[in-house]
Amino acid sequence: MGIELIATETERKTIAEQLPLINQIGDGRLRELVIEVWVRLWRESAYRDISKALNYLSEMDGDETLVRHTNAVVKMSVAVAREFQQAYGISLNFDHLLAGALLHDVDKLVLYGRKGSLVQLSELGHKVSHGEYGAKVAKEVGLPQEVVNIIACHSPMQKKIVPATIEAVLVAACDTANFQSYRLMHGKGLWKIP
Repeated sequence: MGIELIATETERKTIAEQLPLINQIGDGRLRELVIEVWVRLWRESAYRDISKALNYLSEMDGDETLVRHTNAVVKMSVAVAREFQQAYGISLNFDHLLAGALLHDVDKLVLYGRKGSLVQLSELGHKVSHGEYGAKVAKEVGLPQEVVNIIACHSPMQKKIVPATIEAVLVAACDTANFQSYRLMHGKGLWKIP
């Protein structure tokens, strides 16, 4: 007995269009649960157009969208995982890697909010840490613990939860590489992780 899925066909289609690598998740049920998490947090957010959600707080100096960042991190994670798998002759779980990479920043939909031209922490963002809320929703809908762990531990700010799988390490590394590279690309310098 699973959780009731609330995503409409239109919402599913929008998520699949915005995050096309979601269609590479081979396990149909896992794919639906990833879409479900996105839809639940999208509905909870102030965004009507998911493509307009910003990825960084104003203090981090960026206008990067959540969708573009997520797609980049998914592609980077897949590429690095393929190389790692080939180099060491091991088998990785690409469904878990894809699901975790697709969901790693999903809680930014509700943890960040616009105040005029600024992007700041929302009321919820002041109460929970990044990764924590996304992992909670992922767990509630029934995603595997390995995927929940990827979401919960991907941020370098998160010190309490550590990666439990190679897939979690790779997604976290690709997310950090993307974030730091984006900052350098815009002349902002490396962000000092507290």
